[in-house]
Amino acid sequence: MSNFEQDLLNEGITKKLIAFDENKEFITYYYQDKRRKYTNPEEQVQTIAFLKLVLQYGYPVERIKLFDSVKMGGSTKEADIIVFSDEKCEAPYIVVECKKQDLSDCEFGGAVEQAFSYATTELASYVWITSGFKEKAKKPCSKKQKRF
Repeated sequence: MSNFEQDLLNEGITKKLIAFDENKEFITYYYQDKRRKYTNPEEQVQTIAFLKLVLQYGYPVERIKLFDSVKMGGSTKEADIIVFSDEKCEAPYIVVECKKQDLSDCEFGGAVEQAFSYATTELASYVWITSGFKEKAKKPCSKKQKRF
């Protein structure tokens, strides 16, 4: 973990955005009262992405939903993070898809496709795909256009 990421975690704890259990096995996201297994490598990336959105980019925590349901045809999926442009959280602005740091280019490509499908379904203005090391951020486009 980089110094920047450790600083983000410390600031997130200080500002009561997150908390860890004593073994740092579980994390609690205060605003949504969600407890998750922090030892999951993908969760660690999700935590940093969430803290960047709030602490670095200034998005209000009230406009961020973590692990939000996305209706995909007849099934329901889970978007890692959705940032909304309105206070009622009805207008998705950014869909964030997080993956573990050590994934292949092929797996990252799959994450890009997954994020675009969620963003298209949710009518979000932007997508951000991150593994901590690899990043993509882009406006979704129609199916007729090339995505990347």
